[in-house]
Amino acid sequence: MKPNKLPSPSFSRALARALSPATTTTTTTQCASAFPLKTVTTANFEPSLAELRRHVRSSDFVAIDLEMSGITSAPWRESLEFDRSDVRYLKVRDSATKFAVVQFGVCPFRWDSSNDSFVAHPYVLSFILLGL
Repeated sequence: MKPNKLPSPSFSRALARALSPATTTTTTTQCASAFPLKTVTTANFEPSLAELRRHVRSSDFVAIDLEMSGITSAPWRESLEFDRSDVRYLKVRDSATKFAVVQFGVCPFRWDSSNDSFVAHPYVLSFILLGL
């Protein structure tokens, strides 16, 4: 387990830049050149899983994304910004139980202090491509 320590100011600034709305709208072309996306298929599943495990173990944090076969189970189940957190959770939970996961994205991030930037290793597992 890694020791707990406060992040450097440059790490905090880079994290803030990465999470700010201005930088979250990068196009696929820009993202693809900076961080090559690893598509996991049945042919490369075992080596990709081993590689992903190594990246997760050495990461500072991991982002996870699920693509599902639907979004909301009914119009009244949509989350609204004025919903209390417990109500929002129940709405999202209800919808999540009604749809299948069709794609799973995972991206381990590691801070590179020599470049004051993150190194990302994005993976996508499409359950259709995997035949599941």
